[in-house]
This record gives sequence, structure tokens and C-alpha cells, in this order.
Amino acid sequence: MEVAPPPSLKASAPTWPAPGAPLTKLAVTVPRGFRKKRIYLDAGHGADGNTGNRSVLCEDEQDFTLRVGLDLQRRLEATGLFVVRLSRDAPGQRVAYPARVVAAEAWNAHAFVSLHSDARGQAQRWHATPERQCPRQDATPGYSVLWSDEGSEPLKTHRATLARALARRMEAAGFRPYDGVDYTGLYDGDAVQPGVFVDRHAPERRIMVLRRPRIPSVIIETYHALDYEENQRWKEERTLDAFAAAVAQGLVEALAPPPAPANTARPHSAGMAE
Repeated sequence: MEVAPPPSLKASAPTWPAPGAPLTKLAVTVPRGFRKKRIYLDAGHGADGNTGNRSVLCEDEQDFTLRVGLDLQRRLEATGLFVVRLSRDAPGQRVAYPARVVAAEAWNAHAFVSLHSDARGQAQRWHATPERQCPRQDATPGYSVLWSDEGSEPLKTHRATLARALARRMEAAGFRPYDGVDYTGLYDGDAVQPGVFVDRHAPERRIMVLRRPRIPSVIIETYHALDYEENQRWKEERTLDAFAAAVAQGLVEALAPPPAPANTARPHSAGMAE
């Protein structure tokens, strides 16, 4: 007869970003009265002289955000809950950041969501291939969602609500919230939701797409681009699928009308695109 090991000796489940760490594709629950929303999805960087960071495999951030942005647009629109417009939709396209803000506002977008990857800490060089050296730092994986508390109400509250809803749903899906160890002096952590940070750069260096749009705007730092394991996870279909479902649910929660009486929520049956 085989005897199970005591609880203290059982192997613990792997945690993100380990290859076996599980992710959950959240069901999208839609409250009564929710109407289709216009989402301006910004594929970060891709402006003149601004390619972003370089990943642990030397991929430019602008290429990562375009690839993930196109995928997220498809999956969000497949729910039937959103119309999504991308700031960039082709390799090599260059769009100035002020033009993105103007385009989102002219379209009357309900939210501006800018996709990025982060590059944190002190990187070391490593041979990604025998011919190519790339930056690597595996100590600080995880996502963060950034917002600005500049400006007036109710816009500031709407930004915070959007940031917290997106971060909350990413955490529920199994993604790891970044602890902010490298953000000292740049961002303050949120007292409500792990993984949420408010911009604290010097005033002249604060992030334009967080403070300038007159619609709720956030940045999702999807992952730490210098972490090899996390980089590999963001190439998986299951990661993109879980991310899209988390974003969809976060958007619904942040942009829904005020709560109706009990028992009016309904699960959305269309699901995310496979």
C-alpha cells in the first residue's frame, strides 16, 4: 500500500512564470445594461526614435507590443463586447504619441489602454545565440498597471478604477503582480490592489499617455522582458488567451454602468476567440 507523503513534503505548485504554472481563462460576466465599448489599444513605442526596450532574446519592445496588440484586438472583438482600434497595425509604422491621444479622443473611445513590456533592474549580457548577446535579469518577473493622478475628478477616479480592475483580473488569472522593488522614486504602489502603480516621475518627465487623455487611460506593463522564463510564457497561446480574458473582464468591470439590483448579472456566452 502506497502512503502519501505528509503535507509538508508535498511538492508545491509551480508559480508564474515557471513553465508548469497554471493560468485560468476567466469567464466574462456582463452586467445588465452593459453596452458595447470603444477601446483604443495602443501598441506601445513604434514612434520615431522610440523602439522601446530589447528583450532577453533581443526582440524590440515595439515588435512585441504590435504582435500582442493585434492578438488582443482580435480576441476582444470576438466577445462582441468591444470595438477596438489599434494605434499601430503594421510593422514599420510610426505614429507619434500626441497623435495617438488625438485619435483616441476624436473616436470618443471609452478607454485608452497602452501595452508595453518592462525592463527592470541591473541586466547582464548573455549569449541568446552563439552570435548574439542580449540583456538578461531573471529576478523581478510580473506585470504592472500604471496610471496618473494628475488632473481633476471624476477622471482620476476612472483611471484608478480601470487600473485596479485590469490588475485584479490579471492576478485572478494567475499572472504575477510585480512588487515594485525597482520603482522607487518613479511610481508609488497602490494601497488597494497589488500590481498597480501611480506615476511619480518628476513633473516634466511624467508619462503623456497617462496624464493627457481626457478619457480613462492606463499602461499595462505585461511582463518583465529580461526574464527568460517569462519571455517564453508570453509566446504561448494559453498566455495570450488568459490575458485577453482578464483584460475583457477588467474592462467590463471598469466601464459598466452602476450596479443594478441583485440577480441581474449574466455570464457572457460568446467567450474569447480561440
